[in-house]
Amino acid sequence: MMTPRSIIFTLLATAIPAIASANSDVVVFDNGDRLTGEIKSLERGRLRFKTEATDTISIEWDNVAFLSSDQNIQLETYEGRRYLGRLKISPALKTINIEMDGDYLAIDATHIVLMTPIEEEGRSRLDGDITAGYNFAKASEVEQLQFGLDMEFRTETRIIRLTADSALSDSEDNEASQRGGVSLDYKRLWPNRWFLSGTLSGNRNDELGIDLRTSAGGGGGRIIRQTNHSAMLLEGGLMFSRENLAPPDSVLVAPESDKDTVEAYVTFEWDWFRYDSPELDLSSSLEIIPNLTDTGRVRGEFDISVKWEIIHDLFWEISIYDSFDSDPVVLGAEQNDYGITTSLGYDF
Repeated sequence: MMTPRSIIFTLLATAIPAIASANSDVVVFDNGDRLTGEIKSLERGRLRFKTEATDTISIEWDNVAFLSSDQNIQLETYEGRRYLGRLKISPALKTINIEMDGDYLAIDATHIVLMTPIEEEGRSRLDGDITAGYNFAKASEVEQLQFGLDMEFRTETRIIRLTADSALSDSEDNEASQRGGVSLDYKRLWPNRWFLSGTLSGNRNDELGIDLRTSAGGGGGRIIRQTNHSAMLLEGGLMFSRENLAPPDSVLVAPESDKDTVEAYVTFEWDWFRYDSPELDLSSSLEIIPNLTDTGRVRGEFDISVKWEIIHDLFWEISIYDSFDSDPVVLGAEQNDYGITTSLGYDF
């Protein structure tokens, strides 16, 4: 015997195809409420949904009962399986029906961790965030200026990501120092969460005596874990690096000439996110880079940041970073450069 709640959901599910025929996406909540608009993405446990009345809003995936879309949607489950098609209403709660070449496949909604609209021409959405911060301490006359950019472009089988950051420190007793870099990363996705990767980057760090380090390389890895609350990635490979040196003024010993080296790298990334109030996003990465040309030299990069959303798409961020070089190429340069930055950011 059907319960009153089941009857309501059945009626809603029956009514949705007529609404969706106008090329509109429809989401039905657990409590029976319904929105008509456009699916933008599902990532990190949040369905981004755009309506004429509210613009783009974030909906907790756990609160979605039914979903329908005439868009070409790519779904990915936590097992690493990917499907591409249009979403049709399922008679069962918390189940997504995807139409692929005339066939239908029912997927448990709790297994879905990523959802991306893919246009017919093969293009997809561009997501990103931008951050900026300024700190000043009158007692020490220390000023810090920070800027960051993170953009990601996704297609059915590829991810292209551009990141950039810059931090400038100045004080009355010391000369200004700069730390920053830009990186372009490419991932070719394969079944079961495996991927091939390529990277091109440029970095500067005055404290370590590096005016510009350019690197190009490639490798592969696997997304070890991906759920609606966390993600874990392991990647490794080889890269070629050229270091243009610029010793700090405090270093009296002339540096060696600019160096070309071959390096290996192993990268571990872990993200954890919570979207109950207050919404939090904890991201961390550790990269270990043994030098294959200068045996015994090892570099390392560690970053951890916490984002706390203040209002819609506006967040506060605190970050800790540490750059390590066991054998700096500039004699007398520091082995470690570490610090803490705070900033405001905006998701777009």
